[in-house]
Amino acid sequence: MVLAYTGWQDYGISNGEGLVKLGKTPMNASYALGIMGMPGFTAYMGLLDIGAPKAGDTVVVAAATGPVGATVGQIAKLKGCKVVGVAGGEEKCRHAAEVLGFDVCLDHKADDFAAQLANACDQGIDVYFENVGGKVFDAVMPLLNTGARIPVCGLISQYNATSLPEGPDRMSALVATLLIKRIKMQGFIIFDDYAHRYDEFAAQMSQWLMEGKMQYKEHLVKGMDQTVDSFIGLLEGKNFGKLVIQLNDVE
Repeated sequence: MVLAYTGWQDYGISNGEGLVKLGKTPMNASYALGIMGMPGFTAYMGLLDIGAPKAGDTVVVAAATGPVGATVGQIAKLKGCKVVGVAGGEEKCRHAAEVLGFDVCLDHKADDFAAQLANACDQGIDVYFENVGGKVFDAVMPLLNTGARIPVCGLISQYNATSLPEGPDRMSALVATLLIKRIKMQGFIIFDDYAHRYDEFAAQMSQWLMEGKMQYKEHLVKGMDQTVDSFIGLLEGKNFGKLVIQLNDVE
């Protein structure tokens, strides 16, 4: 079995370039699409290299039960941080706290979400792992501590936007916050920037998984005919865990 970026199709032809060998009978082969692949790698390098968490820091991560956010929060806990997750709905928030071990997880759909976040982060925010944008970042920005770090791997709340968000222009407030509080905000593309460190990540993540230090949840959907609806659902936050489409039965 191999990992290949050939898209959703029944068959793909390759000359062997760009394929990653998974072995003849890999355990949990789909993990190569999740915690042992791009999402896990994104969480690991974004948090540890850009976020640079220290014991005692407060780390906030949105999309807390997704494959990136869930991994970010668990790594931060392993590093001795206080972890505040943000997710959509009571079930996801309960999973983040009870299964993933976050200190608290807040529902961004709550009317008083910003106030809840301020209460949970009473010592401010040292690391905000940004993968959502929108109102979550609006609530985070005034809570950022001097010297905070913001790894940016996505802005999923804006992917379907057809116009600028309503309300006042936030750019001046953002730039002023970055300047006055000397905040590091850095975007990254995981395999463009960190491909040379994949082996380091794979060795550490494999060890954590074997030791039971990382919990991982997949949202498995079967059938080619489910791909489009599932992808749209992903953008709407309907998935719970890493969304995986299984096209064929694996013997």
